[in-house]
Amino acid sequence: MKKVKRFIMGSLILSLLTSCADVKTLEQMGLITTVGYDSMDGETIHTTMLILETDPQSMESSNVISNDSLTSKGARIKANLKSPKKLASGQLRVALYGMGVAKSGFINLADTLARDHAISDLTYLAVVDGEAGEILEHKYEQFADAGQYIFKEIEQNIKGETIPSPTLHEILHKYYSVGIDPSLPLLKLKDDMITIIGMAILKDDKLVGSITPEQAFYVKLVNDHYDAGNFEMTIQNGNGKKLLKKEEESELIGISLDTIKSKSLITLTKEKPVEFDLKIKLNARLQEINKSIDLNDSKNLDLLDERIKKEMTKKVEELIQYCQSVDSDVFGFGEVYRSSVPHSGLTKKEWHSMYKDIKVNVSIDFDIVRTGVVE
Repeated sequence: MKKVKRFIMGSLILSLLTSCADVKTLEQMGLITTVGYDSMDGETIHTTMLILETDPQSMESSNVISNDSLTSKGARIKANLKSPKKLASGQLRVALYGMGVAKSGFINLADTLARDHAISDLTYLAVVDGEAGEILEHKYEQFADAGQYIFKEIEQNIKGETIPSPTLHEILHKYYSVGIDPSLPLLKLKDDMITIIGMAILKDDKLVGSITPEQAFYVKLVNDHYDAGNFEMTIQNGNGKKLLKKEEESELIGISLDTIKSKSLITLTKEKPVEFDLKIKLNARLQEINKSIDLNDSKNLDLLDERIKKEMTKKVEELIQYCQSVDSDVFGFGEVYRSSVPHSGLTKKEWHSMYKDIKVNVSIDFDIVRTGVVE
């Protein structure tokens, strides 16, 4: 009898708890999929939210709500006053930061996203060359949902190993770590299309420079690895041994590489002055070359290896020098220094004061594993 009473009491409690729960049906919720932040006068932030339209009767797949506030949560409160549905952030996939916000620092906005338990730490972050609101409010002929387009564009370029991954978790990890700075995809509205024009280079959480997609390849080459990447580059014909016949001579040769596999090793060799050895080993398939070169001749393949290695070494050295000039260590040399010098007590400020004077000896070992289509 006691067991029966306990069962009845337990069932009653469960039913009461269930009846008190906030029922959230899809039709009643406004799902925020993309959010953009732009700076206004003073400390005011202009927030633009892209809302997924779940009403089957609606003519649009998404709609936009924007307003001005001092905080992102305040923007949500104001946005709810303009929405027939309660707004929810559980489906947020991309957060965009306009140029003004990126230059002044976005860590408070990113931290707010991280503290929201409903938001995934796999949400992508990106910087807009211009205003984030403009990209989200623009009407596109090619696609109806700008947020979904941006998400898929970033995702496929990460999977294609074209750009480093910019998830909320990864960016905050780099921000709070001593010895490495974040980088974010740089988007721009061009010819009615949203295009990744490169990567935004940051010092802590502030934008200090930008690099091209080609340079982004070298960032990943230095601080990460490739499993099946692809890349297009140009090499010099050469002042000594030339790859091309005299009648076909040209200063530049276009080359496309794919199935790239690489690994890198950064080693601290001197503490004072700070000096590193950077060793990169990679191989790739020569997919295409825009000149007539006899690739059955092993001497030509050896020359290609040499030219590609020389050009890559030059590009890596130039990129490191550029990042030193804007005081952004996107490569993580500081992390290597901190882990190699026990009890260094290195701080962000100390590393940035040291970083501009470090020396990096770049060594690249490159091999063409096989050739593909040649035109």
